Amino acid sequence: MSINKWRIDFTNLSDQARKVELRGHHVIVDPPNPPGFENSVQITASGSRSSLDNTQISQTDKDQEELKRKKAWEAAISPGKNIPMSVFMLWMSGNSVQIFSVMITGMLFFQPIKALMSIEGVFERYESIKTKSDLILPKIVYVLLHLLTMGLGLYKCFSMGLLPTATSDWLAFMEPKQILEYSAVL
Repeated sequence: MSINKWRIDFTNLSDQARKVELRGHHVIVDPPNPPGFENSVQITASGSRSSLDNTQISQTDKDQEELKRKKAWEAAISPGKNIPMSVFMLWMSGNSVQIFSVMITGMLFFQPIKALMSIEGVFERYESIKTKSDLILPKIVYVLLHLLTMGLGLYKCFSMGLLPTATSDWLAFMEPKQILEYSAVL
């Protein structure tokens, strides 16, 4: 029986279909491994993996944990990638109070607040027993970048004159001056 190296009929891979008579004996032939398959993990007769395979499995776990850490850092610095575009939009909107500049300024407050409220959801897919302590620093960076974005919003409010920073903005809360003396002019 000639088996084509590049073609396997997966519809009929039962033991009966794979029986081949070789030199008077019936032998069950396993289908060939797919291209790129490495036969590194072998199961022993008792059904357990060998000690070499355990080191490979632990190496795979280490690789998975390292990949989770890298992805967590990518998620942590992703808010920083939006900051240059936000700065450009703030510059383009000008310093006058208009609907466009107010909407952009509002966006700089509401999006970071919404993201900070869902910080656990962002990092939960990267958490495991081993990486839980390693995710503290990426979470801090994530929070700081969102606070920086909110700081840009505060600067924009200041430049538009919406923040009460002058003395005249607080006149309603100041005590009126007491008149100490009166003079009569005739």
